[in-house]
Amino acid sequence: MTPALALCFSALPACGSDTRSGAAGTGSLGAAAASGAAGFVGSGGAATAGAGGSTAATSSGGAAVVGSGGLASGGVPGVVGSGGSGVTGSGGTLAGGGATGASGATSSGGVAGASGAGTAGGGQGGSGGAACTKTVMSSMDCSAPLAPGDQRSCMAGGRQYYIYVPKNYDPCEPAALVVDAHGATQTAESQLFGKPPFCTGANTCWSGPGSGWRLEAEMPGGGFILVTPSSATSSNTWDATTDPPVMMQMIQAVQKLADIDPKKIYFTGISNGAALSYWTACANPGVFAGISPNSGGVLGGSQCNGLMKPLSDIQFDDMPDFAFMDSQSTVTAMAKTDNCKEGPKDWKTIDSTTTDLVCRTNPDDNAAMLVPCNTITPPIQPTKCQIWDQCDGGTQVVFCQVAPGTMHGAANAALDGHIIYENASNLNTPSVAWRFFKSLW
Repeated sequence: MTPALALCFSALPACGSDTRSGAAGTGSLGAAAASGAAGFVGSGGAATAGAGGSTAATSSGGAAVVGSGGLASGGVPGVVGSGGSGVTGSGGTLAGGGATGASGATSSGGVAGASGAGTAGGGQGGSGGAACTKTVMSSMDCSAPLAPGDQRSCMAGGRQYYIYVPKNYDPCEPAALVVDAHGATQTAESQLFGKPPFCTGANTCWSGPGSGWRLEAEMPGGGFILVTPSSATSSNTWDATTDPPVMMQMIQAVQKLADIDPKKIYFTGISNGAALSYWTACANPGVFAGISPNSGGVLGGSQCNGLMKPLSDIQFDDMPDFAFMDSQSTVTAMAKTDNCKEGPKDWKTIDSTTTDLVCRTNPDDNAAMLVPCNTITPPIQPTKCQIWDQCDGGTQVVFCQVAPGTMHGAANAALDGHIIYENASNLNTPSVAWRFFKSLW
């Protein structure tokens, strides 16, 4: 197996950079400037000047650029380090000499050592930042650290679950985590990969790419880790009492394999899996930053009435779906629980003018890709979303009504509506949900 080498320039101490400006020296009237001794930077440069010039030193590379008026006599220019060039600064005034520019800003660069202090008015650089590097071996071992591109089948609490790590996952950065639950009688494989297709009869099958969370994870701005659990029952259903604790075990297991941002954990699902998102998130207040149920909720919308901490929610459904009323009642109850002071009001419409990459080329094609919605012909049917906002804790609640699919004719309208991932909007609902979650960061 081949190591996956990941580089990042992070804001964390291990990956950060430090750039500081030196203090300006003051020239003496009519006196010649004495040469200052240059400070040293591991791979960056230090700019120094004698009396009469102003200089600065940077730790992460880059040369200070001379401003108008020329370099003060006797000043020693900085040596250009790796990591980018400085930007011309404003000139300082000398009594008897030219003006030198203030230090330029530098881009993050290589590893820099601590800089030396300049003499005769030279600036002192800060300690250098280091490029974050991690070598992670791709593995099928459920106890090994996660690497970009990993796909694993693991066990927790007697339940199988899949871990999908997109190729754009960055081991140097804390990652978001999304748990995506299948519906009743469905499988984790069809939810994650769309294979085998989900069927309710010999001629009533849906052959798309599954829920679509896998597609969004691979997009620019994705990069989150995806967990897809599998039910342990013969009918592939979820239980409100026994399954939420197992979902928490899965999350805790993944937290041991990767640096998961505790403020970016989400739960989503369809139908019975949508109910599981409510059962799990509402039973574990403060663990989840948001949920995104599809085609269902909790009967009567009462599951989260006693929620101890506000929870953001974006829900998707369409009118022919037999679970539409459950979806509406649950999302309305969530807005009340979150103490939202405004709404519902129009939030977003996704239609044939939408240029964002949130639509599938073909909802029923397992090889579908995400493309701008305005590139699809014939034009897609619109999805209309409403929002409740000004809620406690900065949370928001959204309900999106999607144009239903019509693949299997009028006799199966309720089923086509229920399998919302294959809708007439060509909408990849996870793409909209993910943008909603990120807007709350």
